[in-house]
Amino acid sequence: MDLIGSKAAPDDFIKAEVLIKTSFGVIYPQEKFSLLWELILEEGWSKERFNLTVKHFLKHKKYASWNIADWFDYSIKLYPYSWYLDQIYQFGASANKTIERYRIQDKILYRYYDGSILPFEYLGIIG
Repeated sequence: MDLIGSKAAPDDFIKAEVLIKTSFGVIYPQEKFSLLWELILEEGWSKERFNLTVKHFLKHKKYASWNIADWFDYSIKLYPYSWYLDQIYQFGASANKTIERYRIQDKILYRYYDGSILPFEYLGIIG
């Protein structure tokens, strides 16, 4: 997802920082956020990945104590056609009922359906 769209920028970080502080009701050391934002910039996160991660973080972190590694735990994996063929080989044609497809930059990628909606052209469950 880092290849799709524009890169996360300081404005995105400011908004996320306010949301996190508001959500947990804690004033964190600025150094913690500075290091987090620096690492995200180094990794080249897109706005889309950043925003999805912030939403996931706010929905799933129950406690105010968190560390930077928590931000890098969340990811959405999409797989090439070879992965799809492996799933059919291992689990048979019934796997088609749970595998969905997306088109991203003229490539078709696959994953098991999990109920989340990705910001890419959705081609549906194979069926």
